[in-house]
Amino acid sequence: GYFVLLAAPTVTADSKPAPKDIVFVVDTSGSMAGAKLEQAKKALQFCIENLNDEDRFEIVRFSTEAEPLFGRLVTADKAERKRASDFIAGLKPIGGTAISDALAKALALQSGTGARPFVVIFLTDGLPTVGTRNPEEIVAEVKKTSQARIFSFGIGSDVNTQLLDQIAEGTRAFSQYVLAEEDLEVKVSNFYTR
Repeated sequence: GYFVLLAAPTVTADSKPAPKDIVFVVDTSGSMAGAKLEQAKKALQFCIENLNDEDRFEIVRFSTEAEPLFGRLVTADKAERKRASDFIAGLKPIGGTAISDALAKALALQSGTGARPFVVIFLTDGLPTVGTRNPEEIVAEVKKTSQARIFSFGIGSDVNTQLLDQIAEGTRAFSQYVLAEEDLEVKVSNFYTR
């Protein structure tokens, strides 16, 4: 015969979440103009405000080229969160979509020790148009990194869903999609709270 066993860990009020390293990768290409970028900015602001003090983070903005905010993982103290909030507020849409370069910069921030969970939250609306454009090559590069988990959020109807799904599956994560009229902030904040 067969049976199903469901087990859930208990969480006490004094349990503290494990410190983690998070890299937020946000698409600021020209196709993100308008509501899409505004939604992405609100979702990022929510995540930054809800980091734990022991967490470390980085933001990588990308369009034609990828630009990290700090150039390294920084502790989520008040000053760095403020700097991140100012950076997010100043994001503007311009240029192409260098997905491969952005993910490479994010994955290069791993410590390699595996002592802390390493998570990438990837927000994009498009297809790769700059640098490596072949989805198989992008997925192969991402899969070389065994410790990272890349959670992908596709925005709009022009997303390469196959690429984002393969990236997420290859890193033991998941992908979600939001239509232009849906609220990205709700989906990202629900995921992030979990």
